[in-house]
Amino acid sequence: MKRGLRALLLVGLGALLVSCDWLSVEPVLPPTAAPTGVTASFGTSQNSITISWNAVERATYYKVFRANAADGEYEELGPSSSTSFTDSVENQGTWYWYKVQACNSAGCGPESAPVRGYAGRPPKPENVQASDGTFLDKIVIGWDQVPGATSYDVFRDPSPQAGCQGLCYLGQSNTNSYEDKQARPGVKYQYAVRAWNDFGSSALSETDWGCLNPCPPLFSLDEE
Repeated sequence: MKRGLRALLLVGLGALLVSCDWLSVEPVLPPTAAPTGVTASFGTSQNSITISWNAVERATYYKVFRANAADGEYEELGPSSSTSFTDSVENQGTWYWYKVQACNSAGCGPESAPVRGYAGRPPKPENVQASDGTFLDKIVIGWDQVPGATSYDVFRDPSPQAGCQGLCYLGQSNTNSYEDKQARPGVKYQYAVRAWNDFGSSALSETDWGCLNPCPPLFSLDEE
């Protein structure tokens, strides 16, 4: 009698739990989307880079990865339970690349697209180009803007400064271009650029040649 009553009570309790969805457990699924809005800081701290991103549905934590190039080998830095991560780095003025992945107990979603950032002083400017005979009265030097840079120094060889050999200081610009109006016809010039921020200056960029119109007879674009 007691056994029958106990079995009846268990059956009734089970029916009650099912009817109240107390035994219905939703399966845990991993995130399906990659984090968006991923950014890395540009020289806001001397020795660290802050990576931030938007929250992803079903994510309970995130993995952050770093490489020395966009298509390089990424290493995992560590998990983050929030939508940001601070990476302490050894080298100022060096580009570091980052990816982020959303995860939970069931697994991880796809990695985000890579973004880059740096700590401390800026990296050297890239893609420096000087005009080749485009103008009669000036040579225009342009370069890719360095995020976080506040100004740029332009250097030239031959120098306008008496007694200075090689690449010597020519002038400063607050934008990513400079007009050299001290250039003379019949001379080819070599230019380089460095960037500044509150932590100091970058290394000098790669050089590029430029000239007034007409360019010297021996001037060749192969020298660039």
